[in-house]
Amino acid sequence: MKKLACFLGLLVVCQCVVAQDSIITRVVLVGDGGQFTMGRHPVAEAIKKMVPLDAKTVVIFLGDNVYKVGLPDETVITYSETRSVLDSQLSIVANTKARLYMIPGNHDWNNGQSTGFETIMREQSYVNIIGNQNVRFYPENGCGGPVEVELDSVTVLVVIDSQWWIHPYDKPGIESDCPFKTTDEVLLQLEDILNRNFGKLVILATHHPFKSNGVHGGFFGLKQHLFPFTELKKNLYIPLPILGSIYPIARSVFGTPQDLKHPVYTNMVNDIEKVAKTHPNLIFVAGHEHNLQLLKDSNYHYFVSGSGSKTTRVNKSRKSLFVAEEQGFATLEISKSRNVRASFYTVSDSTRKPYSENIMNFSKLPVLEEFSTTPKEDAEFKDTVYVAASEKYSNPSIFQRVSIGNNYRKEWSTLVNMRVFHLNKEKGGLKITGLGGGKQTKSLKLDDKNGGQWTLRTIDKDPEKALPENFRNTLGAEVVQDLVSTAHPYSGLVIPDLAKVNGVTVATPEFFFVPDDPALGFYRPLFANTVCMLESRDPTVDATETKSTGKLLEKMVSDNDHRADQNAVLRARLLDMLVADWDRHFDQWRWGTRDTGKGRLYYPIPKDRDQAMANSDGLLIKFVSDNKLPFLKGFKNTIPRIEWLNWTARDFDRAFMNQLSGKEWNETIAKFQQNLTDSVIAIAVSKFPPEIYEMDAEIITSKLKSRRDLLLTEGMKYYRFLSKYVNIVGSNKPEYFKISSEPDGNLKIQVYERINQTDTGYRLYQRVFDHSDTKEIRLYGLNGNDLFDVDENTKSRIQLRIIGGKGNDTFDIKGNVRSVLYDMKDSSNYILNKNHTRVFFSNLPSVNAFRWVENQYSNSRFPRTNIAYNTDDGFFIGAGYWRRTHGFRKIPFASENRVSASYAFRGAFKLRYQGEFNQVFRATDILVKSEYISPTLNNFFGLGNNTAIDKSRNIRYYMARYKYIETSVLFRKKPFQLLSLLAGPTYFRYWNDPKDNIEKILGRPSLISLDSLEVYSTKSYLGGKVAAEVYNLNSELFPTRGMQWHTEFSHLIGMSGRSGPVTKLTSDMTVYASLSSPASVVTVLRLGGGHIFNKHFEYFQALNLGANNFLRGFRKNRFSGSSLAYGSLEMRVKIFTSVWSVLPGDVGIIGFGDAGRVWMEGESSRRWHTALGGGLYYVPFNMVLVSASLAYSKEETLFNFSVGTKINLTF
Repeated sequence: MKKLACFLGLLVVCQCVVAQDSIITRVVLVGDGGQFTMGRHPVAEAIKKMVPLDAKTVVIFLGDNVYKVGLPDETVITYSETRSVLDSQLSIVANTKARLYMIPGNHDWNNGQSTGFETIMREQSYVNIIGNQNVRFYPENGCGGPVEVELDSVTVLVVIDSQWWIHPYDKPGIESDCPFKTTDEVLLQLEDILNRNFGKLVILATHHPFKSNGVHGGFFGLKQHLFPFTELKKNLYIPLPILGSIYPIARSVFGTPQDLKHPVYTNMVNDIEKVAKTHPNLIFVAGHEHNLQLLKDSNYHYFVSGSGSKTTRVNKSRKSLFVAEEQGFATLEISKSRNVRASFYTVSDSTRKPYSENIMNFSKLPVLEEFSTTPKEDAEFKDTVYVAASEKYSNPSIFQRVSIGNNYRKEWSTLVNMRVFHLNKEKGGLKITGLGGGKQTKSLKLDDKNGGQWTLRTIDKDPEKALPENFRNTLGAEVVQDLVSTAHPYSGLVIPDLAKVNGVTVATPEFFFVPDDPALGFYRPLFANTVCMLESRDPTVDATETKSTGKLLEKMVSDNDHRADQNAVLRARLLDMLVADWDRHFDQWRWGTRDTGKGRLYYPIPKDRDQAMANSDGLLIKFVSDNKLPFLKGFKNTIPRIEWLNWTARDFDRAFMNQLSGKEWNETIAKFQQNLTDSVIAIAVSKFPPEIYEMDAEIITSKLKSRRDLLLTEGMKYYRFLSKYVNIVGSNKPEYFKISSEPDGNLKIQVYERINQTDTGYRLYQRVFDHSDTKEIRLYGLNGNDLFDVDENTKSRIQLRIIGGKGNDTFDIKGNVRSVLYDMKDSSNYILNKNHTRVFFSNLPSVNAFRWVENQYSNSRFPRTNIAYNTDDGFFIGAGYWRRTHGFRKIPFASENRVSASYAFRGAFKLRYQGEFNQVFRATDILVKSEYISPTLNNFFGLGNNTAIDKSRNIRYYMARYKYIETSVLFRKKPFQLLSLLAGPTYFRYWNDPKDNIEKILGRPSLISLDSLEVYSTKSYLGGKVAAEVYNLNSELFPTRGMQWHTEFSHLIGMSGRSGPVTKLTSDMTVYASLSSPASVVTVLRLGGGHIFNKHFEYFQALNLGANNFLRGFRKNRFSGSSLAYGSLEMRVKIFTSVWSVLPGDVGIIGFGDAGRVWMEGESSRRWHTALGGGLYYVPFNMVLVSASLAYSKEETLFNFSVGTKINLTF
């Protein structure tokens, strides 16, 4: 009885303990569930069977929810099948109290392709419509996150879309409504979330794992080396020793973009882990690998649950707690006593639970580190204090003053009497609600006791983010920091008075010194002892909440009742031009609302005046603004190149100023100038702090007056620039687009709301276009049943592009206007008339694609200079002109023309032209190449692999000087993104002048078995080329990653009496690999070869090896033959980034080894020629490449110095 009593007592105690440690949250982790197995979804079925789907349960799908290219458009034949896969996953929580969160993976982003964003938006819409209130798709709208979800009082889920991070194509950015638009903002918000939940358990969910022992982690076994084709098909056991190791070694070292070894992926992991590992109780969960893994590294656990519908191999390692190559899922159970139990379930014929262990307890609260600063005297208790905006820019060297300039250094370093910010007192007391921040500054979001929202922003900028994105990673840290001095710290104070007189709504900033106030909490390290600016977040005329630009664009697309006040936009943009504020992208605006009785009218509220009045008098910005970033001309008395001043606002302006006529622009600008009197400018400038006013009033006033007086001239230039082509965008509701002519020959476009299929409802748009200003108009119907009607009397030289969009669209094109129609091949789209019209109907939904962000400027550069010296050519110089234009849906550009001329001081001239014209005939491009040399500086040592140099002769004896012109016109198709197929005619003409070859090898051709009549006859050839090229280099100037592989077959027929046919095949492959981004070490591997199929060919048609052809360390064209093979390995190692302010850039060393040989019929040779060498490189601004190298061979040592577009330039 005693034993029974003890047993019962123990049982009661155990039950009490279990009851006290009951589960409060259960998290189910399943990833890569995007396909059926034999028409079923076994893992989804197993979850329903094995997991209680109650209110405590949260199911997280970790991406790749639909294979292989995400959810297609509903018009695609596979739509129903793929949709049913999603349905099977969503059904898990149907009619239950469990929650389900679905996050995207690379396959949901159309397998990481260019249309990924559109695909992910389709999936989100479907999930949110089909799922009930307990189903959400996170992050929403293709944003990167982070999304914070409270699972219970002690557990927080944080979701980041890792594919957004590494996606190389279009994705939501600064124009979007995403709360965090850049990777820096995502990291900042992740840090904020972790700080606010410091004592809780945080589950960080991404699609891509941060650690893995699977394929994406670079783990390959012996099987993959011996039988590499099993990676493609499980049972394809074809032995391929040695060669089979190429793929696994390359992938395990360098990785694809979806592998942990890839630099972009690696950087993402490093950046997020650097922030995440400040939190003591954090678990990483992910999918991507088609297996089950639990890894432990240090104190952190990494879950991989990606076998929701398929499996791939996985290896065990020291860090593995569990691995399985089976379909299945994982669970996390968080208990009341803060224990975390991990379990894995495998699903095959039956469901098993091979692993279940407690992995951590987070009940012990971590100790927070104390934060201490050096306070500004006793500023916390004062009302005002004298303080400088920043002391970083006050003591520049003479070199800094010359290169970067004096700029606004005095303004930054001058002591200003400033109010002290008291968080608990200002505005009646403010409460911190979160952390914000843009490209340049960090900010606190604050609420007052009346519900008003405020933003407290630092005015000293993050130096790296203060630069345009395409200018980063080109400057040393000191240079970057010093460039912040180009911004005026107090320019925001001048803006409100300039804005008010022209009806532009803006916030009125207040400047404060923020002391080391304990009330800041864990934001103290970011804001203590800094100068900040306080602004209202919603400075509307009626104190109502504002909308972001992204939200406004959504509303305009969804319903034509939502419109922007375009005249107000123009006034706001004129203010930007007045103060030379170049940083006016989509996210720099909020929008207030007015109800017109016929819809909602939104007026703009500009914000973030960090670049207002920015200016530099240094050589660095002058050079950059002249050559690379023209919008950085600065706040001058003049307004140079106004279209470039407005570069960052180019898409914003086309979206919100497309209805204003030239007359309206003229009148608005004139009124703007009239309102901006000298006294208004004087009052605005007087708002500077007295200490700043004393030094700046005169020059700032003078510049504002001068720019005001130029606004009409420059503004109308910008109007004409914007009017060259205009987008008129409908909505997802039905619209009627009516096109007609005015008596003066101008084109009138009106857009009406269609109600019940009537065509003359409320007028939404009207503008008359002058053909002298406008060349093309693009009408986008978007969704809805739209009607496009061109009146029969319409005549115009303006071209119309009409993009119907989804819905049953009708096209009635009767007039004399060049028109192009785009829509789906669908019987519901009807063409009544199509006068002067080309029709491009397609089965691809992309035919109706529309993007707010699309505009690129045509651009040109002159001169593009090459300067070089090498042992063979001597000194030569070159200059070139480059121009790129853009057009409708011509990706990456419409045309590119490059013309260059070079002159060698040894008496040679070269003229080269390259033209690329994209999509000339639908998906066919045209490439034109032409080269003229008079005469060459090539060498000829005879034919064969064993030719010797006569040491008794001067080396110039071997110079072969002839003239030629070569032209080819190739038609290009791109069946895949990286693959180009080319074919087209080519022409070659050769001639030679005996006077150029006196006392040279061609002066007496018979000594080298050549016929002088053959050598000095003019010869012409006509034929064709067929080529294939793989190209994915990440930079044209200095690649660090990617491959270029060009294979070409050509056949030429002699057109003159002494010229015969010649047929060639050549192939050249160069691979660039690096392990980090930006790259510190770059490995360059080059392999190639070629063959001439004719027994007889001319000496100038031979395949050559030498300094100009793949074999450095030997003279140009040192070996000539009918076949050749070569290979080289090169290492480029960055040593440091130059901080030389005038031309900062990367400096590094080069080391290389080359090997190659040629073959000739009748010659017996086993010799391979080898060379070694090294040198230095310097890449200032990523604009030009400077290199010096020495190449060593058994014959001699050759020197090359180059300034231009590549290492080892030759003539």
